[in-house]
Amino acid sequence: MTKQSKSKSKSNTLMLRAAIQRLHDKRIVWQDGVYKRSNEALYEILEGCHKLLVQLRAEINLRKQLNAALEAEGVSVRSNTSIELKVVRAVFGVENNRTHAYVRVLQVAKKELPVDWTLTEWIEERGGVEEVRRTPKAGPTAADKAKQQRTNAETVLYDADAIGPRFKPSADLKPLEGGDYAFAVALVRVDGDGKASIVFGSNKNALVKAVLTEAGKQFADDADKDEVPAKQTTKRKNRDAVLDADDDEFDDDIDLAA
Repeated sequence: MTKQSKSKSKSNTLMLRAAIQRLHDKRIVWQDGVYKRSNEALYEILEGCHKLLVQLRAEINLRKQLNAALEAEGVSVRSNTSIELKVVRAVFGVENNRTHAYVRVLQVAKKELPVDWTLTEWIEERGGVEEVRRTPKAGPTAADKAKQQRTNAETVLYDADAIGPRFKPSADLKPLEGGDYAFAVALVRVDGDGKASIVFGSNKNALVKAVLTEAGKQFADDADKDEVPAKQTTKRKNRDAVLDADDDEFDDDIDLAA
């Protein structure tokens, strides 16, 4: 290689390093500025959605009002539309791939958000909206999981303490003879004085099956919540350590190349 070629090569190398450094600096400004502020604003909105969902799940009248508001806006509300999708549709005004990601975040948060964390902190710990959206649904199929939940619920509830006074059941509240389950389902009404009354009963397999599945799911969720905070704290510390190491390594490479 001639002296002129070596000089041109060195010049190109220095130019490349300078260009990379400028882009790196711009990335830092963008990441800590516009991008960060944009994400913070989005997380604040999702935080509000999450808090609203907590209220909606607890109050049937609020859920009815939400349905009415959506229908008034011309939005079709189906019986199987999730409450998370309803809220996101009402807040963002559209339904597309992006808002479906927000729905997924809110649904995962319902199960995995530690009680002493904010939604913003949890999303950041998980690496952002897209990372939460990609939370795998690996493991047993939904049908297999539901079957296991019913089995667990039957085991737990067979010997569980009663949550009300014992009474002599009507025919509809006795387990179905020849049925699949040793349970029946009761519909409870809470009166104005705060006392409850059983106003309808059924021993149909489909209804009992649905309630046992829900009970098993609730038992599993309650058990999982006890384990989440410790796991999330460890993940957050590991992620922060990796990010800090990556930034230091990149800066060291720039210094060595200069």
